[in-house]
Amino acid sequence: MQKSRPFWYLLDLYAWVVLAMSIVTAIIINQPWVVLLGFIGYLIALLVDLTGGRALGRTGAIRLAQAEQENRELHAEQARLLGAIRERDEKLTKNSVQLPITTENNESEK
Repeated sequence: MQKSRPFWYLLDLYAWVVLAMSIVTAIIINQPWVVLLGFIGYLIALLVDLTGGRALGRTGAIRLAQAEQENRELHAEQARLLGAIRERDEKLTKNSVQLPITTENNESEK
């Protein structure tokens, strides 16, 4: 069972750096609304962290990487199978054009 990490969002260093930079900027330019931009940046950093898989922990990131690798392999297999189907269809259409069905052959078989 995976270990629960209830406060993982507080451990994101990049998010805290973005928030701290916005606070410093707000103090320097004397505009407190800039902290709101820092908070938005904090949330964006968390979203990027989630999509990258770092917030999953070590085992979660490994499982995510394995799932991505399996997905790539499945796409390659799908492309290979679709190519084989196209080749088969081309051969079938080529053979059907080369060997037209005549009525003489059908009548002699009866």
